[in-house]
This record gives sequence, structure tokens and C-alpha cells, in this order.
Amino acid sequence: MPKVDGKAIYESIKTNSTKYKEEKHCAMILNVMSDTKKGTMSAFCIEAFITDRTFYNWLEENEIFLDCYGMARMFARENWERQGRKFKTKTLARGETNYEFEYWKMIGWSRFGVGKNSKIRLKLKHDSPPNEHYAQLIKQASDGDFTAGELKQLMEAVNVGLNTHQVFELQKEIDQLKSDLAIMNENANGNNTFTDKGFTKKD
Repeated sequence: MPKVDGKAIYESIKTNSTKYKEEKHCAMILNVMSDTKKGTMSAFCIEAFITDRTFYNWLEENEIFLDCYGMARMFARENWERQGRKFKTKTLARGETNYEFEYWKMIGWSRFGVGKNSKIRLKLKHDSPPNEHYAQLIKQASDGDFTAGELKQLMEAVNVGLNTHQVFELQKEIDQLKSDLAIMNENANGNNTFTDKGFTKKD
């Protein structure tokens, strides 16, 4: 990896010169991820001077960029598959470890979720309500980011959040009704049921 020019990156972020440009960044994501020496989303982010949060925002807001990223992932996956084909006929002595093969498997886990048993990355907006998290998780699952077991666990977690959210909302409504009822009781005139709107009859 080349030496990082921190000042140049800082100035680029400060001046907001890394705004999304469709023609530039769509071509860049395809070129970076089809390059066997790069081939990752993080490599693209470094080249574009953006964070992963910005990257996911671009995916959410720009359909063409999303499609280009999907195609770019196919190029990267195919490059990985081709690298693995050379192990098909390679033989080793008994007890010898093929470190190349182990590294290749690790790349498959981390980039493409092939047989993965590792941490997962969520593309959820933290300020969205739980019901919208469902749609966001389904979208990410359709992109192949989760195994069936992971998706099941995530949906169960969202269910807990949704139930909690509904309880809080219901309690707020109950509290508001209690408050309205207390105000109505205070403003009631004698046995009359209408509320006093601030006008009183002079003697």
C-alpha cells in the first residue's frame, strides 16, 4: 500500500470535494474491484477518499452506482473463483498445510460470505424505526451478505426492538390521554361537562 498523504485526504474531506459523481465513481468501482490486486470495497473507498458510511449512502441514493457495485462484486467473485481453481490438482505430502488454500478460503469468507463464520456488517440507518429495519435487512440479505441462520437471528432481534418500540409508543399515547383527562377535569364547571375555554360569566 502506498504511503498515505494525510494532509491531502484531510483537505479533500474538508472542502467536500469527494461528492458523488456518477460517471467517475461508477467506472472507478468497476475498475477497482475487477483488479486482482485490489478487488475490495475498502480499496475503492481509499481511492475515492470516502468512508464506508458514505459508500453505503451512495448505494442507497444512487441506483446506477448500486448496479455497478453489484456487477463489480461479480468480477471480484469470479477472480477469486479462478484463483481457487489452481488448487484442484495440487497435491501435498501427508500432514502438510496448504497456506495458499487457507488464505484463499479466508478471502472467500471475508469478501463473499462463502462458508463464513465471522462478524457481519449491517447496512442499517441507526435512526430508522424498527419496521424500516426489516426492509433494510431484507435488502442486504438479497445482496448475499447473510447466511440463513444470521438472517433469522437478525430478524428476531428486530422483532424485540419492534415490540419495545410499540410498547413505548402505546405508553406515550396513554400518558397523553391521562394528561388530557386531567386538564378536562380541572376545567370542568360544576356538573357541566363542557370545558372552560377561558371565558367566565361576570356577576
